[in-house]
Amino acid sequence: MVGESPVGVSRASPVAPIASRGAIGTLWMLFLLLLMNGSAAWTVTLAGWADGLEILPLVALGGLFIGWILAVRRFSGPVALVLNLGYGTVWVGYLSARLIPDPDWSLKLQWLGYRLTVWAMEAMRGGRGSDPLPFVVLMAALIWLAASASAWYSFRTIRSWRALLPAGLIAFINAYYYLGPRPLTLFLIAYLLGALLWLVTVHYEEQSYRWRLERIWFVPDLGVDILRAGLMVATLTVALAWLLPAAGPSETVSRAWSEVSRPLRRSQETFNRLFSSLRSQRPAYISPLSRTLSFGGPRRLSDTPVMDVRAQGPARYWRGVVYDVYTSNGWLSSGEDEQGRAPMTALTARPLWEGRAVVTQTFDVYLPGNTLIFAAQHPVAASLPSIVQGRFTAQAHDLMMIRSTRPFGAQQTYEVISLVPVPDIESLRQAGTVYPEWVQRYLQLPSNLDPQIRRLAERITAGYDNPYDKVVALEAWLRRNIRYNENIPAPPPGRDGVVYVLFDIRQGYCDYYASAMAVMARALGIPARVVSGYAQGEWMPDGRYRVRQRDAHTWVEVYFPGFGWVEFEPTAAQPPILRPQRPLSPTPTPPTPDQAGSTPGAPRPTPTRRSLLAEDFDIQPGEPLALPRASRFPTGPITVGLIGVLGLLGLAFWIRDRRRLRRLSPAARDYLWMNRAARLFGIRFPSSWTPLERADYLGSLIPEVAEALERVAERYSAARFGGRRSRALPPPQGWLLRLLVQGFQWRLRQALAPYLGGIRRWAQGARLGFSLGFPRSGRDHRREAP
Repeated sequence: MVGESPVGVSRASPVAPIASRGAIGTLWMLFLLLLMNGSAAWTVTLAGWADGLEILPLVALGGLFIGWILAVRRFSGPVALVLNLGYGTVWVGYLSARLIPDPDWSLKLQWLGYRLTVWAMEAMRGGRGSDPLPFVVLMAALIWLAASASAWYSFRTIRSWRALLPAGLIAFINAYYYLGPRPLTLFLIAYLLGALLWLVTVHYEEQSYRWRLERIWFVPDLGVDILRAGLMVATLTVALAWLLPAAGPSETVSRAWSEVSRPLRRSQETFNRLFSSLRSQRPAYISPLSRTLSFGGPRRLSDTPVMDVRAQGPARYWRGVVYDVYTSNGWLSSGEDEQGRAPMTALTARPLWEGRAVVTQTFDVYLPGNTLIFAAQHPVAASLPSIVQGRFTAQAHDLMMIRSTRPFGAQQTYEVISLVPVPDIESLRQAGTVYPEWVQRYLQLPSNLDPQIRRLAERITAGYDNPYDKVVALEAWLRRNIRYNENIPAPPPGRDGVVYVLFDIRQGYCDYYASAMAVMARALGIPARVVSGYAQGEWMPDGRYRVRQRDAHTWVEVYFPGFGWVEFEPTAAQPPILRPQRPLSPTPTPPTPDQAGSTPGAPRPTPTRRSLLAEDFDIQPGEPLALPRASRFPTGPITVGLIGVLGLLGLAFWIRDRRRLRRLSPAARDYLWMNRAARLFGIRFPSSWTPLERADYLGSLIPEVAEALERVAERYSAARFGGRRSRALPPPQGWLLRLLVQGFQWRLRQALAPYLGGIRRWAQGARLGFSLGFPRSGRDHRREAP
């Protein structure tokens, strides 16, 4: 390591001399590197993404050894890089070839090269990779590079981020996507402990090297004490990070993460395509919902529970994805706009729709790994950081999908607030047909749509004069005339799915029912769309709905002016939707204290989530909802105990410092405060400097207090080294406060100096150009002489 310059605010990047560590120091550093890189390798190995990942710990060990040897031998950077890549290719190739079950090593290597070549060619063609061996080779290469880099940047030159970050990224990304039962968190804790101890060790080495250069004596066993204290601080830090609750993200952070993670989500699709053979650590069933809904063949769904739902209010479906574009092969969800939302902020702008009930739902997810957030019709807020997808314009916010920012874990719980439609029949009949402009795209149909679909729709709805009665007639006709069957064959290639179910086989399941109704409604000029998610589920005695895989469902939503999207159920296997026959009674407004009958001084009822939403919900997307929310910081015994311990430690250190100051003489106390203030400004004196040298240097930087600092140094020197009572003048009253104020002003000027200098040079250049007759725009024209 390079010691500091005699004095200054910033330090040069240190370079660690190997000889200064000695055998014990070298072994200790190698142990820390092995702890960090071994933890990263083992997290990937135990995740079990593919067979053969057990070679990764050996790869990490080899990478550390080669990186250390290259750093010790003092090869130049380019030569060391070439040698490192060569050794890594040989070691990774050898361990990867051992995974191929063939006794002949030449055949092993040939097969290895052949399988990697086939995978690369398939990847370039846009195909799917079905061989797990390339993933093993890729992970081995990454582990090798991370381990060798950490050794190089620990023994050749100290670069903290380059030494610690690669292994940390591997460990954290793997743990982020792993949702299996193995406790990978223990390896993350091991990595964090190793990284913190690495920082403590490097800091001590730098300080001890500087002390030796300045010939300052220190206890040889001081390093052991520092490491012991570092271990205690590292353990306490990891424990606090693990036990304390996470702070709720803000809207700004949520939006920023949405933008940053967008390319990651897109690259994840490419990764899944290239390594499609990897074993998923999630349960066997994954939600079938995606941005496409295709007409398929037989479907078989089990009774495995997917989630439990508790709903405070009327709710019939748990929607997942909205589909708006119809093709002869199925439906597409065309919403490309993505926006981040913080917990319990408005997902969209408030729709000015009538006949809506505020419904709060609590979901307990049993199958981890998914990110799709389910909710009752028209969700307005979710308790998780989320990403909303859809079409967001000035006219309307058309929400089509909500995703969590990270996959659900086992027993994940979240809450959603929705505005569920509960309009009466007469109101829907009188809604009219004046549709907003943004709704017109829900009339889209293929240009080559079979005309017999429209003729059938017109025949079914003949005699009805309003959209509601027409869609009810379509719904009833499908329930009566299409037989429910989950074992139907898929439509023949090129055959329209709706034509197939209406005129060919006259049977199908919910996807076909909903598609037929939506297409026929659009053919009549009625905006309609298809929605997929889950049906209500089985009612349990404890007041929750048990939703199983077999409850996966697709239904129809029709738009009515003034009421928005209203659900319809054309599937014969599902119970029909019952609507009120006459208008619902308006909710009475609670009397205010000024109204008659109110009792002065009586306690007012606490507003509930429902009443707050009902009274004022005119908000913009991302705006926090005015909901009564509990504190995010729990007051459990562990948290209270930790806070108490930290408070006691802080109080103990403060009392100890005050007692130490009281034992000092006034001269020593002033000198101690001068040194503390210098450290606060980022100034570090060499330990060999005398008090007068320190005062002179600090006074040259802050001349406003130079005389007071000189008095402080003279008084301390006389008392400390003169062996008699000091006759030096004490510093003036308030000198410390002046030092702090002037010192922070000096530090601010130092920080802004590069920017102010650039502005000053620009201004001078502009004035000079103007005085010589040049225009301020900088163009090459001279002012004409008079």
